[in-house]
Amino acid sequence: MKQSTIQRFLTSSQKKNETTSLNDNNVLNSNISVEERNIQNQYINTAVKINKEEEIKVIKEKLIRNLSEKPLLFNGLKRNNILETDEKQENMKLNQNEFKINKFSFIGSQEKNKENKSLSVFNIQDNTKNIINTQQKAKRTEYDKYDKNDKSGRTLKQSAKIEENEEYDNFQENMQGNIDFKHPSDKINVYEEFEDVTPKWASIGQSRDKNGKLHGTQDADPTTLLIPQNEFIKLSKCMQQFWKYKSENFDKIIFFKLGKFYELFYEDAYIGNKYLDLNWMGRKMHTGFPEKAVHKYKAILLEYGYKVVIVDQTETPEQMNQRVAQNKKYGTGNTDKIVQRQITEILTKGTYLYEEGESQMNLDEKVLLVIRKKILSNTIEEYGIAIFERQTNTISLAFLENRDKNYETLKTLLLHMRPVETVIDQNNLPSYDPITKMISGSVIKSVISHITASKDNWDEKKALFRLEQYYKAEFPAAIKFYKNNQVVLQALNGLFTYLNQILILDRILGCARFKLYDEEFSLQQCMILDSQAIYHLEILETSASVDKKDYSLFGVINKTVTPGGHRLLRRWIFAPLYQIDQIRERQTMVSDISKFRKERDIFRQNIKRFLDFDRKCSRIYEYSIKTESKAIFYENLSEQRLKEFKNLTKTLRLAQEEIKLFGLLKFNFISERLRKMMTFEVDGGLLPNVKEQLDEFEQFILWEKETPKPVTGVLESYDQSVALVELIEQKLEQYLQQIKKQLFKNNKDIQYVHTKFRYEIEIPDELIQKSKPEDFEFTSSRQGYKRYINQDIKDLVFDLEQAEELKKLQLAVFGNFIFKHFHQNQHVWDSLIKILNELDALCSLSVFGDTSEVRMTMPKFITEKTKLVIKEGRHPCLTNINFVSNSIDMGQKLCKFQLLTGPNMGGKSTILRMLGCSVPCEEMELSPIDRIFTRIGAKDYLMEGKSTFYVELEETLIPLKYGTKNSLFITDELGRGTSTYDGVAIASAVMHYLIKTIQCRVLFATHFRILVEEAKLIRDVTNVHMACYIQNGQVIFLFRLKEGACEASFGINVAKVVGIQNSIISKAEEMANFFENKVQKNSEQTLQKFNQIIKEYGIIQEG
Repeated sequence: MKQSTIQRFLTSSQKKNETTSLNDNNVLNSNISVEERNIQNQYINTAVKINKEEEIKVIKEKLIRNLSEKPLLFNGLKRNNILETDEKQENMKLNQNEFKINKFSFIGSQEKNKENKSLSVFNIQDNTKNIINTQQKAKRTEYDKYDKNDKSGRTLKQSAKIEENEEYDNFQENMQGNIDFKHPSDKINVYEEFEDVTPKWASIGQSRDKNGKLHGTQDADPTTLLIPQNEFIKLSKCMQQFWKYKSENFDKIIFFKLGKFYELFYEDAYIGNKYLDLNWMGRKMHTGFPEKAVHKYKAILLEYGYKVVIVDQTETPEQMNQRVAQNKKYGTGNTDKIVQRQITEILTKGTYLYEEGESQMNLDEKVLLVIRKKILSNTIEEYGIAIFERQTNTISLAFLENRDKNYETLKTLLLHMRPVETVIDQNNLPSYDPITKMISGSVIKSVISHITASKDNWDEKKALFRLEQYYKAEFPAAIKFYKNNQVVLQALNGLFTYLNQILILDRILGCARFKLYDEEFSLQQCMILDSQAIYHLEILETSASVDKKDYSLFGVINKTVTPGGHRLLRRWIFAPLYQIDQIRERQTMVSDISKFRKERDIFRQNIKRFLDFDRKCSRIYEYSIKTESKAIFYENLSEQRLKEFKNLTKTLRLAQEEIKLFGLLKFNFISERLRKMMTFEVDGGLLPNVKEQLDEFEQFILWEKETPKPVTGVLESYDQSVALVELIEQKLEQYLQQIKKQLFKNNKDIQYVHTKFRYEIEIPDELIQKSKPEDFEFTSSRQGYKRYINQDIKDLVFDLEQAEELKKLQLAVFGNFIFKHFHQNQHVWDSLIKILNELDALCSLSVFGDTSEVRMTMPKFITEKTKLVIKEGRHPCLTNINFVSNSIDMGQKLCKFQLLTGPNMGGKSTILRMLGCSVPCEEMELSPIDRIFTRIGAKDYLMEGKSTFYVELEETLIPLKYGTKNSLFITDELGRGTSTYDGVAIASAVMHYLIKTIQCRVLFATHFRILVEEAKLIRDVTNVHMACYIQNGQVIFLFRLKEGACEASFGINVAKVVGIQNSIISKAEEMANFFENKVQKNSEQTLQKFNQIIKEYGIIQEG
């Protein structure tokens, strides 16, 4: 068979790999790079550079020599100290009260304490059950003993308990939370209830940043903590490690690795107790959970808006002992007898790649936004924006120029992208800046992250320098476009700085995609929905939920079954098509799919089980990027990643097969694009044949009982490591047979078991009582049997573990080659995923139309005339309720500008909202709409200092500034927020500007009678109203739109419906009759005078 690309790739790297990986990287006896930081004389802080003394020693030895050497100190088999005698093992009793969890009730506001992380007041539920006597207190060990005595991170007694109960690893996940939020009853200070509490210098109200500023005050750095040196030296070695990292990340939750567990201390432990349901460790502010639960718990905290730092062990206890011995021998380096650790991950809401099912927002993009402002003058500001979508590692760049105070373009961008996290420089955008308030406000609700004003953090030249490291030949098109734009490149470097701070920049840049934000939402391709239209028309979410159902436009139309289809449909709704040929093409595609409903439903059911391809592929691409992490994991990550890869490739095959089966119908389709999407590229279509690409991978990966390994001969260094493991396993088996033969007459009951330690010799009681070898150490027992180990077995197991680590490392090398080759074929997988997502979104539109309870019609688009005509239209989100249909004519028989009146509660606002989206109807004909503008409802923005009337006029400004003859403007009661004459004057002036200058389609709802009378004199305006009639003194609403003006607003009728008392209603009716009878003459004279004035000034022309 012809040598494939991946075969050549592996072969070319083989020789290079043999020397570096076998000798340098894979031998656990070789020294690890040691970085020893000297504590400053007075304080520990993050910003001051710590003096470093770094000594790197590389020991290269032959593999056989490593195996022959004896370990300096053997601890490889231990989770805690081996008990030397049977008597000590049998006499060890655990006091259950020592591990009893104290149960408290937290007092106060949940949201307040989430913000402040305060843990100050508790209520004891059962004081008598939680008393721990003095004798039990004395038995507790210090935190640093975890490292010295116990690989699992628990105390000796806790570890012994673990061995007796092998299900201990699951106990944390099954525990129920022990915090019960309620109102205060008996207030008790936490310092009186816990033995080990947050130090004063780290507690709320007393902690200070690296510069000595009190946290919470102006200009204080929330990310750093100042630790007095005299307090720091009192801490154990382990807690010194913890506080060193906490002082550098004071605003984050630290997951601190101890053996196979992650531990949380002090205020972090409180957060873990509160949100993760983790129980307290006795009477200490300390919680924890097993290593395997880390994904679940970090995802929960990220959803709450917290940031998480993972501090992992970078050496095993054995490596620690070797390091200490080596450094003492040569009199240099770090000789602290404590396991070394380092930060391996910093996780934030906008940068974490969620696992399946970890987040409720899995289907939406997790967007991180970085924004930089540049002030050109008092009225002109420029904004550079970098948008990072973690699901696909896409970086979008945008440049905005703002010349007014409403920031409409920026608001629209924010609502389109909806960032979950925003990075700013607080000197560039302080907390009082309108942009900062907008981003963290109630609509966007983005988590704010800060990076300092250092020039390096925002230097545009450094952004280009970083890009040159990855794109030496040629920059991506988006970078070229903004290469000379200072503020955009500053924002981009701000993004790079932030990603570098959280340790993922290299992984991201290695597989990032760059694009222009304007391309996706450009006016030439899409209709523009600004922030007001998205909010007022309830495109994405409703202002109030009903029966916990989503009645927004997206919520009703969305019938997608895959995450990728969900995201694509969401983008379609945010940016509807504008070009008629593209609209008609999509309509044809939906119609074609609707002809085959049964096949469509089978296709949707089959693809429903597929993975989130965008996220899974991004993860595999990142696996191809080598990282410098030295973290120690007790699970085989390479095996896990190859299993992920297998699952992904299997699902990609199925995806192609499902599209191929659905494509059997393609000859019945009218749409050329739909046919091409289901035709292979070799036949002139768009569908790639991923099966051929994936078959190549299967030639090199062998699966034995779901365990992956390279096919023999693919990677020679891996084959050598496998042979070495098998050789040592044979030696262990030979040693067992030797023991059985020499001491126990080949008794078949003697065997190896792997309970407390690996390769314990299990011997029946009656045999061991007769002849127990002196070098046998008792480890554990079961009924009728006892288990032992000796130094010979320890040595062999140590050699076995060395060989197994070598094997794991070679598997990682193989996996990296596979993932890199997969990444190089990214365009193939992207093409398949894009087609699958589009088919899912098209099917969603098809299902929405076919399952509606009312008649659905494909709109007809024309270009000859500007109009919008709907016959018997209904609200698309309310088709399943008793909803009165309506017809509207704008630009055909009636005028494009329509003044809408009617009684309160008559349905005017509903009519306005209907026009904001495509509607179920009998007929619909329209010319393309380039933008929809809305001004509906009344609200204020007190945090931004904007009154209701200010917001009303601010929303009116946008269509006056950006509207064209192809736009649609929907406004509701303009001018009602001020006095009658001011309101009428503003509404009249706006009406005339829209008619004479912009000439767009307008539905203008009002209660001003003067405006209605004025409209009668204008030939380009049609009065329409919501019909009603009066029966027995009651107003009966017909909810039908008819031509002509309404006689009155019938506001008193609303007062009756609300239930205002009759005496007030009677008085109001009396005053209303007086105004109508006595003031009517004056009103008519006022209208005549008003019309005469506007004629004289040429404001209107008589029709």
